[in-house]
Amino acid sequence: MLIEFMLILLKIALIISLCVIVYQDINERKVYLWILFAIVALFGFLHFQQSLPEQFFLTILSNIGVVFTIVFVLFLYAKLKLKLPFADTFGLGDVIFFLAIAIGFPTITFMILFSFSLFFSLILFLLLKKPLRHETVPLAGLQALFFSLILLLNSAFNFINLYQF
Repeated sequence: MLIEFMLILLKIALIISLCVIVYQDINERKVYLWILFAIVALFGFLHFQQSLPEQFFLTILSNIGVVFTIVFVLFLYAKLKLKLPFADTFGLGDVIFFLAIAIGFPTITFMILFSFSLFFSLILFLLLKKPLRHETVPLAGLQALFFSLILLLNSAFNFINLYQF
């Protein structure tokens, strides 16, 4: 009973942190409270509690490898194709958010949720482009919105076990 209560508190803290990331990134294009990324990394605790330690560490390594591959490809694209500095095309907060999410899910779940969060972010940005004050995409914020909705809906309706392999 106590463990269930603690998990509910953890999920509430995650949702609040994700919502603050959404607010800060959309309004300022920066997340000022870096501790929020550490709280988002607590998705990893939810992942850890439902897997074997060996599986947990292997999936984290795999997910981080995916994130570094994506960031490396974006770096090359920015440098070679766009001829822009990487910092002008992709924010440090986005990379840190990617890494925080990477430890939170098994590899298959991570790849699916990560892909859909990028698609969700693109569609939402295109729909909200005119009312937004900045021309850049608040990627970490829009992805945080996606993950908060996933966590909230899955906790409320228990659609699927996000940590099942």
